This record gives sequence, C-alpha cells and structure tokens, in this order.
Amino acid sequence: MHFTFHLSCPFLPGWALQQSPDTIVRVGDTVTLECSGLGNAVKTMYWYKLPMEKDASMQLVVYSLEGGKADIEKEFKNRFQSSGTRNNHLSVKIQPALLNDTGTYFCAEQDPQ
Repeated sequence: MHFTFHLSCPFLPGWALQQSPDTIVRVGDTVTLECSGLGNAVKTMYWYKLPMEKDASMQLVVYSLEGGKADIEKEFKNRFQSSGTRNNHLSVKIQPALLNDTGTYFCAEQDPQ
C-alpha cells in the first residue's frame, strides 16, 4: 500500500528567497527541498516545518551559517540530511519520506547585523 503526502513550499513574491515548489511525494521516496537566497552577505539560512495537525507549531528543521555545516534538529536527524549553506543555497534531503513528514516547509534567512 502506498500513501502520498503533500510538501508545500510557498514562494512569496517580492521576497529575496526562492524555494522548491509544492510537491506530492510517495512514502518511501527521497525528496530534496531547495532554497536559494539573493545577495552576497554572509548569512544564516533555515528550513522550518509547519505540520498539518490542528494547532501545530512551526518546527525548526535545520539551520546553517554560510560556508558552515548544517545543524539538523534532533527529531529530524535520522532521515533528514543537509550539507550546509553554500553560495546562498541550503537544501534538505528527506530519505525515506514518511507520512508524518506531511506539512508546509518554509525557508528563511537572517542577514548579518
């Protein structure tokens, strides 16, 4: 039996980030979420997950300083992989995807002060 689930990665016009489009994934598949920022400043980039459950809170998945290694949060370490931020780009690979990965994923960046 196969299930599919929805990964939503909204793109907001006028923002300085581009990320993967909405994706439907089968359980067991591998999916990679991509995020690219604009500009040359050294920054920290993040991926967040908003689960589909009612009253769910946004969860930090991974963050990385430009040129640094990825810091994946404990609950995601088993199946989520990232090599860190390079050239204003942070990707996250989910392998294998599970039904509880369903949600909306948001990419964010923080420019240096």
